Amino acid sequence: MASPKSKAADNARMRERRRAAGLTSIEAVLHRDDVASLDVLKAQLGATSRSEVLRALIAKADRADLSPADVARLSEPSAA
Repeated sequence: MASPKSKAADNARMRERRRAAGLTSIEAVLHRDDVASLDVLKAQLGATSRSEVLRALIAKADRADLSPADVARLSEPSAA
């Protein structure tokens, strides 16, 4: 089993490779229903990760149609 020190070094190398590829890790706080929706989309799309699903959704979004009202809707129950 890898030591905690070598695991930390492995993680650092992985983060550096991702940064070099233009990727940045973020933490998102999501309701469990939203995570379940991501997982359903992941399966439907054959994506390998939730990150892939999120990137596809962002790429597909019509940014001209987004408004502050869309964000306000998120505080309503069952925003899906």
